[in-house]
Amino acid sequence: NSTVTGPAGATGVAGADSTVRGPTGATGVAGANSTVTGPTGLQGNAGTNGTNGTNGTNGTNGTNGKDGKDGINGTGGTGAPFWADYRNGRTPIAGCTESATVTMRPSFNGTDFTFKKVDFSQVNSNCSIGTKYLVLYFSIGDGRFANGANSLVHPTPTTYTAKDQVIVCEYVISDLNPQPDTAGTIKFSTSEGLRKCSNPAIASSAFELTDIYTADTTNVLGLEIYAP
Repeated sequence: NSTVTGPAGATGVAGADSTVRGPTGATGVAGANSTVTGPTGLQGNAGTNGTNGTNGTNGTNGTNGKDGKDGINGTGGTGAPFWADYRNGRTPIAGCTESATVTMRPSFNGTDFTFKKVDFSQVNSNCSIGTKYLVLYFSIGDGRFANGANSLVHPTPTTYTAKDQVIVCEYVISDLNPQPDTAGTIKFSTSEGLRKCSNPAIASSAFELTDIYTADTTNVLGLEIYAP
């Protein structure tokens, strides 16, 4: 045998691609479960608001507010006595005070309303110095009692009063126990048991303010405070 190696032969041409498909491989074995936890998902959007609940019950009423301040003083009276609607409150009075707060107090006696007392406040304190008189004048209106006349409580022949007559009640202010009120003023009320009312048209008549029916009088009251 020769020991001499000849030159390499030329590179062979690549063979054509095979069109023959090999057999399908067997199904692989299932992988083991993963122990890795995935990342937390994003927070979802807020839901829409729910419907409003029913209204609660109303609370209890608050307490009443304080009384308002007194109104301004009325104009001065034109003479004595001064006639005013007795429902007005602060009223001009002839005499030692320019004006005062006047309050009529009625009382029911089981049959009708009578005058119980008259309260005075914010009266000039000078009205309690010395002898000062308080005079009330009640004008009698249309009669509605027996015999076509207006009558007092427990009427007698000497206490009947007729339409257009005037009942006069006269008190000494110092007898009415005046008390200090606001600065420079006093307050007091008429008193029962003094028999200080009369009908000038009937001689020697004397009775109480509480003997006068409110319905027998007109809506005006004459007021006078004076020094004799």
